Amino acid sequence: MTVSVDPTRLKLTNQQGTQGVLLGTRCQDCQVYVFGPAFFCQACTSGNLEPVELSQNGTLYSYTIVRVPPSGWLGAVPYILGQVEMPEGPQVLAEMIDCHESDLKIGMEVELALQSIAVEGREDVSKAVYKWRPVLLST
Repeated sequence: MTVSVDPTRLKLTNQQGTQGVLLGTRCQDCQVYVFGPAFFCQACTSGNLEPVELSQNGTLYSYTIVRVPPSGWLGAVPYILGQVEMPEGPQVLAEMIDCHESDLKIGMEVELALQSIAVEGREDVSKAVYKWRPVLLST
């Protein structure tokens, strides 16, 4: 079974955990979007919010190469951490996959990609993690 790494930010749309959508919040007063849950609008402080699904694609805003990972990181090192601007406005930080640093260009289109990771001590459960990949290299 595959579950979302964070059900408040990633909703899986199939049982295999290979497809999903990022979740956000939209202020109904000023129309500002944020990634993930919110209790009040970051722009106007209104509490008049609604949950929304965000786009599958975005634009690479910035990136960095992580050579010293956080504690508990299970992936390869070094890795590329991309800051992606969504069409709705918020920026989402996640690992860039299926590319090399030389492939990256600020402003390039990227798409949401999900990867399954093992849950320590649980062979029957994995977690779907959201990542980004260049659109031109998608399959």
